[in-house]
Amino acid sequence: MRLFGNVKTQKIVASLLMISVLSSAPAYASDATAGVVAMLKTASVANDKATFDTLLKTALDTWPKNRIQILRSAKTISETWMSQAYLDELVAAKKAEEAAEAASRARGIMYYLDPELWQGQAQLGGSSSSGDTDEQGVSAALSFERAFGPKWNHSLNLKFDLARSEGATTRQRFVGQYEVMWKPWTDIFLLNFTELELDKFSGYDYRVVENLAVGTEIFRSANQSLRIEAGPGIRISGVEETLQDGMVVPAHTEKEFLGRVSSTYELKLTDNLTFKDRASAIFGAQSTTLENWAQFSARINSHMQARVSFEVKYDSLAPIGTAAWDTATRATLVYDF
Repeated sequence: MRLFGNVKTQKIVASLLMISVLSSAPAYASDATAGVVAMLKTASVANDKATFDTLLKTALDTWPKNRIQILRSAKTISETWMSQAYLDELVAAKKAEEAAEAASRARGIMYYLDPELWQGQAQLGGSSSSGDTDEQGVSAALSFERAFGPKWNHSLNLKFDLARSEGATTRQRFVGQYEVMWKPWTDIFLLNFTELELDKFSGYDYRVVENLAVGTEIFRSANQSLRIEAGPGIRISGVEETLQDGMVVPAHTEKEFLGRVSSTYELKLTDNLTFKDRASAIFGAQSTTLENWAQFSARINSHMQARVSFEVKYDSLAPIGTAAWDTATRATLVYDF
């Protein structure tokens, strides 16, 4: 004699128990529906509409704040099993989002500048580095991110490092990065990446990288994600005046076409501890540049985080008198606004 009747009933009960576990686990709070989506897909593959319907209703009751997200996921899995009421609800939600977006755009320039629509972070702390210079100093950063509708995402990152040793400035570096992501398809996106680097002790007056790439999200789960992108670009470098073999090499500008590959990995270790790693490789006609930046962030409260980051950079054709490898370690406090 079976405890819960037939096999189908047992499967439904098991699924409901799984939902109960997910909803009670704090580590899944930010993306609690990921497990439900996986179970809905399993029910669809098994052609088990009863389980699908039960899972969907239970998920909607369990996470009312994620209702539209859950319905959209269910529709992509099996639209024919969705009730007309659910489909009408999705149509209404889409119209409401479009109306809100149109009303926001109607404000003109404030649509782009409204600080309430941008997510920002400010960082301030100390740093230590090795390579061209060995010193300790201060580090500051600002970052902003904004979604313009469901398909466009903009992010701006500004970092500044300053250090002095024995009364002299030994590090003065500014890096600005701007990314525009367009998501015309579910799993594939197009990216425009622009970077400006001003590093007084690198042998370059400036370096500008412009890159167009195609990317995809390899995976996304409740606590981790990985995306990669690759594409062509150009790098413009202002090389400082140098002395080579007793002869002065005047300052000049170098341009080279390149290929750039990059990845972004994020991992949620606990409710308050996260890890993020960004790696990139630039393959130019004359040189290769490798970079990796990793950080651990521990949330203190709703607005404050403590962060430790490590950055390493390699340039195969560093200017004469500069090191091929540079590293920087930073400990900062982060304010979310």
